[in-house]
Amino acid sequence: MIHNFDRTDPDDADEYFLDAVRNGDVKTAMTCFDNEAVYIGKDGKPISGMDNIEKVITELCKMKPDIKVYEHQMAPVGNDMMYWLDKWRMAGTGPDGKPFEMKGASANMMRRNADGHWLWLVDNPFALPFFDADGKK
Repeated sequence: MIHNFDRTDPDDADEYFLDAVRNGDVKTAMTCFDNEAVYIGKDGKPISGMDNIEKVITELCKMKPDIKVYEHQMAPVGNDMMYWLDKWRMAGTGPDGKPFEMKGASANMMRRNADGHWLWLVDNPFALPFFDADGKK
């Protein structure tokens, strides 16, 4: 199915990224990251450099997971930055061939580029432990 996404809209920019991942399209998914992007891994450690981020996104795209964002909030920071929080669910088949389901929360920063497209500057899809009310990880 062909979608028309307006990446000058943060919601559409997010959906553009999710659509690329669902379809296993690493090249398109990587166009959603700012050149100075940082990806926060499952262990909470930052991954920087486009080549390193691409390795993570490649593994995600291989699974072609069904990712759904079911709640989100945005807060503009100046004219060209956006703070993005969301809750998501993901299902698919893991590298071991077994089905999996996950849910989580993201805490991200987006930056608008010269073309007006919103890109991930900080992508932290594993922020859920930080939102845990009792502070346990």
